Amino acid sequence: MSLPDCRSPGKQSSPRLVSCSVVQLNIGGHVFTTSLSTLRKYPDSLLASMFNSGQQTKLPTDAKGRYFIDRNGTHFGAILQFLRTQRLPTENILEVYQEALHYDIKSLVKQLQDSAQVFGETVGRQQFIARVPNYQENLENRRGPRSLWQCCQQPGGSGSGAVWTMEGPSNCN
Repeated sequence: MSLPDCRSPGKQSSPRLVSCSVVQLNIGGHVFTTSLSTLRKYPDSLLASMFNSGQQTKLPTDAKGRYFIDRNGTHFGAILQFLRTQRLPTENILEVYQEALHYDIKSLVKQLQDSAQVFGETVGRQQFIARVPNYQENLENRRGPRSLWQCCQQPGGSGSGAVWTMEGPSNCN
């Protein structure tokens, strides 16, 4: 199915489109109605590429003909609100940030990265990683999917990391 041609009223019979510019979405069970222009607001975003001419024919639909996106739709309303008004969300900032990353909405990602919540989370994570001995080396030396790869400081102050695998403890270094 394709989006209707605005110049051709006979092609507007799809139940998911009320008019040539209105689209109904089912995002993980949450139903949203918006316009094509809203979804296409940022041409480099995943949403714009999904709803550019010819691409929407590849999107799955639900039983009522709404375009279906298999993601948790809890925070998609905040994404739509940003696309409509350019206002940043005030709640669930980290969750909305993850959705903005997924949909590749660069303007929203950048603005949220500059927000205190996301910036604080990023700095806190970097500080934590900096304090874990041999963090990068331990990630690189991971033994594969069977290892628990939980690295820890050896009791007794030797400072070497250790990994507990299915075969037992082993040295990370």
